[in-house]
Amino acid sequence: MLSNQQMTQNTFNSRFEGFFIEMVMPDLEDRCREVVSQILGDNWRCTPIGDNLTEFEITLNDDALSIKQAWDKTYELRSQPGVVDAEPLFAVPVQESRKQNWDEPAELVSNTQSKNTSIFELIFSFLDRLLDLFVSSRREAAGLDRPVFQANDVTWTLKELRVFEAWQKYFPDSNKLPGHGIIIAHPDTGYTQHPEIVDNLLLEEGYDFVDSDRDQRDPLEKSDTELINNPGHGTSTASVIISPPGAQANYGNGKYVTGVAPGAKLVPLRVSYSVVLLSNRNLAQAIEYAADKGFHIISISLGAGFYNKRLRSAIVYAQKRGVIIIAASGTWIPFVVFPAAYDEVIAVSASTINRKIWVGASRGRKVDVSAPGDNIWYARTVKEKGNLIHRIDRGQGTSFSAPLVAGVAALWLSYHGRDKLIQRYGAEKIPFIFNQLLRETCDTPVNWKPNRYGAGIVNAEKLLAAPLPDNINRSVIPPAFALQQHTLIESGELDTFAHMFESQQENNGDLLNLQLAQLLQTNQTELPKKLQEIGQELAFCFAVNPELYEQFTTCLSADEKQQPQTRQFQSLRSQPSDSTNTMREMLLKQGISETLNRKLMNRK
Repeated sequence: MLSNQQMTQNTFNSRFEGFFIEMVMPDLEDRCREVVSQILGDNWRCTPIGDNLTEFEITLNDDALSIKQAWDKTYELRSQPGVVDAEPLFAVPVQESRKQNWDEPAELVSNTQSKNTSIFELIFSFLDRLLDLFVSSRREAAGLDRPVFQANDVTWTLKELRVFEAWQKYFPDSNKLPGHGIIIAHPDTGYTQHPEIVDNLLLEEGYDFVDSDRDQRDPLEKSDTELINNPGHGTSTASVIISPPGAQANYGNGKYVTGVAPGAKLVPLRVSYSVVLLSNRNLAQAIEYAADKGFHIISISLGAGFYNKRLRSAIVYAQKRGVIIIAASGTWIPFVVFPAAYDEVIAVSASTINRKIWVGASRGRKVDVSAPGDNIWYARTVKEKGNLIHRIDRGQGTSFSAPLVAGVAALWLSYHGRDKLIQRYGAEKIPFIFNQLLRETCDTPVNWKPNRYGAGIVNAEKLLAAPLPDNINRSVIPPAFALQQHTLIESGELDTFAHMFESQQENNGDLLNLQLAQLLQTNQTELPKKLQEIGQELAFCFAVNPELYEQFTTCLSADEKQQPQTRQFQSLRSQPSDSTNTMREMLLKQGISETLNRKLMNRK
């Protein structure tokens, strides 16, 4: 992990990739090109995307504009007749925050964040697990709980998810491994020839969106252009989905990996060196590629703290074609990252062997379900002196939770037959039916928080046993209605910031609105209008600058200590605090657009 100092030095390593433009009506490609030529110049490419004939991707080359220039041009594009919306596309760094637990009071967490934080974490984690093992063993003896799993058991995750029971009941044919007939697209860092996965890869179907060629191999090398590198991540996350039962080679520690759906096939789509500098454009293209190729599931173990409509458009494009998309909620990030936070995507947080939420898992209302994400055995390939070494290691992160659920999705599709599901419901409803049943059949541990950790821990046996909905006794929820369980968070308006600061917002009422109003030197009545104009850029600044994010969090925590009677003036214009002035100075130094600059300085 990077230190806080290193993270600060790399704060502004976002990389411009292009623009997304939405026109007011279909068949306005010529008008779009005219606008682009007028504002950006004649050399920019204008590529139609999506199904609506109103959306376009505008590109020249990476780093063609600075971050400030990109936002300045965005506001110009938005002002043109015929343009409904324009957004810049960035490769966005995900800044990790090693806060011990997002559900703890802020003042308690701040007291533990010192140079000895890791020691405290180890002590608390050890005591917590010791207590859980004691309680679990007592409950098991009384017949009140499931068996206690051991972390050195390489199959404990499959037992937790009730995968073996699902295999036995619903895949009795020994000639057809569980998950047979299902193809899973895997946008990640590429693949290696690890014995645990190589036989279940469809390499001829894959693509490398980083180098624009057919070679999806992970170079296992760090890139100078990336903030944090994680070579081998694609191999590791693939292994928990498709690795065949038992060991496929002899490893030094005698361990092995068994995937949830060893009968499924996986297509590597290389989109990035890193899981924490996410190219939204590469990921969007990979999602559209998977949909056009007719793949069935997309498993995404990466994410970023910022959104854009280009990525959302690709997700909707795939959903309409019946593709189930599953993504990690985020690791050591204080809110659910994108694309997991999108409504069409199943967001997976991480649970522990003791059925609690893992300390580093992102959580919040956007989480759909949880699955094991701590003490996970996985395949790993490392490069040592030019040689590839295949290993079995143990690790943690929601990067493993999401592919475990993708494997469960493969079991569900394989058992029911995807073609039969399409014939019965139509392709576009399959992702919503699966999401609904997945959440309804989860196990809910004691003291579980559904609004933070999702519906519960996935149970494959119960999911496959659940009857499919019918049109007589149980209507199928229309996709448009299914999405209404969540509020929109892509507008840059109040819902966007409520999502980004959800942990603080839960305990602080409308103090978030007050702080935003102070920052923008306005009152809460005028705040929504200002956010409509510059909210997306402001949210972007919070997403890529960890110091700014923590400063705003500190302001929320400090305001929580105010006496209730002081809040009667919240509807009036508030005098900004020293902390708010500090944030404003940080933003002005960051290289923001002229439009956001004027709003911060309260100039017309």
